[in-house]
Amino acid sequence: MKNIILISLILLFVFSCTKDKPTLRKPRAESSARDILEYARALFNKEEYEEAIKEYRYVIAHYPQNKEECAWAQYELAYSYYYMEKYEKALKEFKKVEDFYPDQSGPVILAKKMITKIQIELYR
Repeated sequence: MKNIILISLILLFVFSCTKDKPTLRKPRAESSARDILEYARALFNKEEYEEAIKEYRYVIAHYPQNKEECAWAQYELAYSYYYMEKYEKALKEFKKVEDFYPDQSGPVILAKKMITKIQIELYR
């Protein structure tokens, strides 16, 4: 009985390790702003910052009525530049969160923190 359990566990481990990870699929044209934002976040998590930035910009340009998603897209776009160590560009993009989406408290608060952090790092 112990051997059967052991063999079952080994097989389960082997099959779970060899299972292909799902492929990242670009949302279709009829996708929602949220779907595209999630796709952009997945690209960011894969460290594909340039591609993520394109998707964030797409959300901002094509879904201006979705203020919350646009505010997060703008914040995450700026954060992508920060991760790419393009601090001046990141600073400019974080300021857009404050300027264009002042009523979106979550992204604005985080953008203000990042602005302060970058200014301290750049102007020591």
